[in-house]
Amino acid sequence: MDAYDKALRLLSIREHTEKELRKKLLDKGCSKDDVDTVIEKLISEGSLSEQRFAETYIRSRLRKTPEGKEILRMRLREKGSPASVASAALDEAWENEDYLKPLSLYALSLIRKKGEEGARATLLRKGFRDSEIREALSLFDSDISE
Repeated sequence: MDAYDKALRLLSIREHTEKELRKKLLDKGCSKDDVDTVIEKLISEGSLSEQRFAETYIRSRLRKTPEGKEILRMRLREKGSPASVASAALDEAWENEDYLKPLSLYALSLIRKKGEEGARATLLRKGFRDSEIREALSLFDSDISE
C-alpha cells in the first residue's frame, strides 16, 4: 500500500491535521518525500483540511465533555492545528453558540451529581466563563419552566 492509500485510509476514519497525518505516515515507514507529495495532493484535492479538522474536533469535544474556548484552543494547538485556523473555528462556534446546549446538558448532569456550586466550580475549571455558565443555566431554567 502506498503513502496516498495509507493517508486516505486514515482520513476515512477521522479528520486529521497535517501534523498528525505526516507523523502517522512517517511512523508507517513512508519516506519524507512521499509524505510531502501526498500531503500536498490531499490538500489540493480537499481531502485534508485544517479548517474541517478544527470544526469537527470542536463539535466532538463539545458533545463528549464540553470545555471552554481557551482549553479547546490549547487542545487544537497540541494536535497541530494552526493558530489562525483554531481561532477562526472557535470564534465561529462561540458566535453560533454551538457550546450552549452541550454546556447546559453537561451542567444539568453535574448539578445532579455535585449540586449547583460543585457544578459551577467544575465548569469554571473546564474553562467556561461565568457568563457562559449563567447563560447555559438560564437555558436549562427556561426548559424546565416550559
